Amino acid sequence: MGQAKRAFTELSEHLEGHVGNVALAGGYLYIYLNDRLLHIASIPMPNVLAERFSESTTENSDRFEDEHGNEFVITIYSSINGIQWYLEEYPDDANLLMSVHYDVSLNEH
Repeated sequence: MGQAKRAFTELSEHLEGHVGNVALAGGYLYIYLNDRLLHIASIPMPNVLAERFSESTTENSDRFEDEHGNEFVITIYSSINGIQWYLEEYPDDANLLMSVHYDVSLNEH
C-alpha cells in the first residue's frame, strides 16, 4: 500500500505544480517532455484589484499534443497567491507522464 501511494505522489508531481510568485504581467509555462520543449502555455495576469483571493483568480486552458498524437489539456490558475497548474487530460502512460516537467517564466512588469 505504501509503495502505491509513493508512486502516485511521484506521478502527481508531474501532473500539477505551483509557485508562489504573482504573475503581475503574466508569463509563460514551458512544458517539457524529457528535455524537449513540448508546449508553451500562457500564464494570465491575476485580478490584482480584487478584494478577495477568490476574485483575483484568472485561468487559461490549453490543449496540445506530442509528436505521437498523445493529447494533453493543461489549466493554469493565476491569483494574488501565486500560480497553479494542472494537467486535466493526459495519456494513460505513467512512464510518459514521469518525463513531463515545467519551467515558469514571468514577464517583466
